[in-house]
Amino acid sequence: MDRPIDVEFSQKLVTERIKVVDDEGHPALMVDGVIVSIAVEGKEPPSGYWGAMLPEGSPRSALLLGLAGGTLAHLLNRRYPNIEIVGVDNDEEVIDFARREFGLDLPNLDIVIEDAFEYVARCERRFDFVAVDLFLGYGFQHGVVAKPFLRQLKEIAGHRGEIAFNLFRDARTEQRMVRIGRILRPYRVDRVNRNLVLHCRGM
Repeated sequence: MDRPIDVEFSQKLVTERIKVVDDEGHPALMVDGVIVSIAVEGKEPPSGYWGAMLPEGSPRSALLLGLAGGTLAHLLNRRYPNIEIVGVDNDEEVIDFARREFGLDLPNLDIVIEDAFEYVARCERRFDFVAVDLFLGYGFQHGVVAKPFLRQLKEIAGHRGEIAFNLFRDARTEQRMVRIGRILRPYRVDRVNRNLVLHCRGM
């Protein structure tokens, strides 16, 4: 017989793993010891790399790979009120927590609980803007710079679409940028603290 679920114990594990902390006076979502989202408050973008992820154009649709607490979704919704957003994340506990604590239930946001690589592999829809923010803790997901994934992103965004990558700055960052540049056309680089945001278009 299966052991009955201890709901209180389960909730305790979630709140220890996923919690709200203070980041320079702003509520921040911390998961496994890493801040993954900042609450969007006031008129100015929160500190960090999220503002640098915003597209230069006026997209009507956006695909966010790595949704977490939805900082970028909120920023896009505020700048482009009619934009249609699909947010993909494989951590249902994080999404449930963000719904309660970070107002993630935006009317124009469709949340998909799925592995981002699997979603992209089967995606037939085209998006004007794609944001790639895929990490496990401090660990960069290496599949992001794999040729099949980059080619799929190129197909999803088309020639006019914008693709923004959040790359953690380390010894392999330049190599990752070169690999991305073999498939896509980088046109802007923003360095924000320990993050590097690379904006690209299709070739």
